Amino acid sequence: MTERKIRSKMEIKKGYKQTEIGIIPEDWEIKRLGEIGEIRMCKRVFKAQTSISENIPFYKIGTFGNIPDAFISQELYDDFRLKYYYPKKGEILFSAAGTIGRTVIFDGKPAYFQDSNIVWIDNDEKIITNQYLYYFYKVVQWMTSDGGIVSRLYNEHIRNTQIFLPPSIAEQTAIATVLSDTDALITALDKLIAKKKLIKQGAMQELLTGKKRLKGFSGEWVEKKLGEIAEIKDGTHQTPQYVNDGIPFYSVENVTNNDFINTKSISIEEHKILTKSYRIEKGDVLMTRIGSIGVCKLVNWDVEASFYVSLALLKFKKGYSSDYFTQYSNTNLFIKEIEDHSLQHATPRKINLGNISFVKVYFPKSVIEQTAIATILTDMDAEISALEAKRDKYKQLKIGMMQQLLTGQIRFVNTSAQSKKLSENRTISIAAHIVGGHIVNKLYGSKGWGRTKLQKSLHLVGYCCQLDFGNEYIRNVAGPDDQLLMQHIDSKFRQYGHVRIEIKKDNRGSKHYNYIPTSKIVEIEQAFDGFPIETREDINNLLSKIKKMDLARAEIVSTLYAVWNNRIIMKQTINDDLLLKDFFDWSAHKSDFSKDLVLRGLNYMRQERIIPIGWGKYIDKSKV
Repeated sequence: MTERKIRSKMEIKKGYKQTEIGIIPEDWEIKRLGEIGEIRMCKRVFKAQTSISENIPFYKIGTFGNIPDAFISQELYDDFRLKYYYPKKGEILFSAAGTIGRTVIFDGKPAYFQDSNIVWIDNDEKIITNQYLYYFYKVVQWMTSDGGIVSRLYNEHIRNTQIFLPPSIAEQTAIATVLSDTDALITALDKLIAKKKLIKQGAMQELLTGKKRLKGFSGEWVEKKLGEIAEIKDGTHQTPQYVNDGIPFYSVENVTNNDFINTKSISIEEHKILTKSYRIEKGDVLMTRIGSIGVCKLVNWDVEASFYVSLALLKFKKGYSSDYFTQYSNTNLFIKEIEDHSLQHATPRKINLGNISFVKVYFPKSVIEQTAIATILTDMDAEISALEAKRDKYKQLKIGMMQQLLTGQIRFVNTSAQSKKLSENRTISIAAHIVGGHIVNKLYGSKGWGRTKLQKSLHLVGYCCQLDFGNEYIRNVAGPDDQLLMQHIDSKFRQYGHVRIEIKKDNRGSKHYNYIPTSKIVEIEQAFDGFPIETREDINNLLSKIKKMDLARAEIVSTLYAVWNNRIIMKQTINDDLLLKDFFDWSAHKSDFSKDLVLRGLNYMRQERIIPIGWGKYIDKSKV
């Protein structure tokens, strides 16, 4: 046996096995895609059958899933769907040409796809879930049998592609859920970053033009040319001799990418020669002037460096804030000035030092106001950068998670809750985790706070705001109850650390749960900000009312809402007497409440507009 094989055997830990495509758990299988389902594709659409003004989007390979390449008629779409294969909602489409293996989950909206360029597996989900398949597609190495690069996927090649397969749908679902949750957090951060950038853009338009003045400032604003307020230097015109380890040498790419770590280097001796007429100092500004012109970066670190002719160095005179100028350089006014003073027919684009000196800048005369404006906008930049860093961290985390989860190196314990989830064929949405965490953050410390109030709040928020958490409530003594939903949320809180759960026992041995938000709850709030504003307002409006309720009132309102909603769903007569009867018939425990107290709860619901409309599932007694 060779040394390589001996080492490979030694590296296989207990419970795992070596396969031809990698090490996997002993109870996992390797399946070819052709064993899972048939490779499907839409009917060929000819160019003459497309237009730019029909009803149905048509996708080829370039924009796959975003902007349509063309459109086809409703009649052709209906005819092809009736006669030929067509993907079902939730199936995974992937590109067989162009960007190989790009995947999207089909949302079921009317659309048609280029035959052979975009394909899918016709999967009945008895062997593998589409969600698991979706994530596995992202790590598939599409290569030829001899290890070559694939430029196009053909049916036979797709059929023979092997994937790792967990033994149960439950484990596949658990893997896909974790990755989906991470995707949801990344998406929420992307939306929040976009929102913060829009807010900053609006602040810039007001603060950097004088339309809005900061409190305490009222002085004059002036317009000056850059040559009047800053000394302008250019870098070396000669390509220097680069060395492996030396003094940083900046170029356009360092400024445009905001990356001053991965730079080229020159020797100390050459640096001394190049910097006889200038020295880069903290507080200076580097501006691109060849290629991408007018991009500015404040040097806010101590540095010993040189730069190329493609950059200009701006050293601002006393009374003029380089921080303010750097923010101003992002305005449309400045960008237009740069364009107007650039060399119009130069290739690549270029602006000379002399022309830079004529570029006009608008600013408050007071350097204190300049600094105050710059500080506000810089703080916004720092917040956006922190969010981008967090998002990028999640992206890297997801890459590592995919490699570990999709090869079985990390496995999930098959808890009783997961087994129950499998038997009920339920999928609890990421929204349950996000809204649950938001409720904890809003209601923590309120009267009667604990597991029961959290669940009643989830029930009311879900039904009142029409949010499908994947819940299936049953009747329980304290009102609508879904332990699987609560166990799922508990597991997410523990997994991500957004909420700390304290469990204490009383003298009778009963458990009492306390849900305490941690510093990481900000991640939940960032995800919550991704919800539509109307939904957020509806949720927060309802939570402000629940926060004032003690536990008894929350239980009464939640149960009354359930019996009232049940009657609407069943199209039954509704009046106070019938609602009270249903309430007391809910469970023997309800007799603990007086009729007058329940009636006051019913009147409170009408007063506060907590009125059901028949949305959601009928809540019945447990069938177990």
